[in-house]
Amino acid sequence: MTINDTFYNDMSVKPSGMVDHLSDAQWARLAPLLTQHKHFTPGAVISRRGDFLDHSLLLLDGLIARSVPRGQRARSTFVALQFPGEFVDLHAFPLKKLDHDVISLTDTRVAMIAHDPLRELLNGDVEMARKLWLMTLVDASIHRHWVMRNSAMRALARVANFLSEFDARMSAAYGMERQSLPFSLRQTDIADATGLTSVHVSRTLRELREHGCCAVTGGKLLIHDRAGLHKVGQFEPAYLYMPQSEAAL
Repeated sequence: MTINDTFYNDMSVKPSGMVDHLSDAQWARLAPLLTQHKHFTPGAVISRRGDFLDHSLLLLDGLIARSVPRGQRARSTFVALQFPGEFVDLHAFPLKKLDHDVISLTDTRVAMIAHDPLRELLNGDVEMARKLWLMTLVDASIHRHWVMRNSAMRALARVANFLSEFDARMSAAYGMERQSLPFSLRQTDIADATGLTSVHVSRTLRELREHGCCAVTGGKLLIHDRAGLHKVGQFEPAYLYMPQSEAAL
């Protein structure tokens, strides 16, 4: 069973993750609009920059990257990752065209919401509009953190910070902290997300394992010392605005 199998079969059940910013009553109004499900294989381009988009996606399972190509032959730069229970491209609702590609990194499942019925819903529900806006603002907060991390941190702290965020957002998707998380990202994916070379990533993963913080092995991220990992990565989760902190907004 994957993270949101229950929701995949019963749309009345709200998934865990960032979508938990919505109340149960709000979810009950939104869920009937998520009428179509799709599956994507690893490496599939879900949408290309400049494509006209008349729908947005809620990620149910897997990982999706927002990616900006660096050139015709160069690798892309990941500017964001999306985790289960998060809207992938809700900002496509007002923009209609994105400035980046949306790529499936693993086997992924999404639910689609067409923009026309979403507009009708939001025109009559100001609080729902505020909550969806909040989620796009959280995306912007995470993006600002990525800019800071990838420009100001050294390689070891950078990768530790990335893995700490991965742990936090996957824990939100599961609804609880776990010591073992599925981790299908390649070292090149981590490099694209942290602005490092694959050689740097390999070296830092070894250092984190030797420090006893964590290990990436066999398609798993094993958390041995969460506090130690956070310390190495200078990780403070406030920028994630997890749903439980909503009352403080």
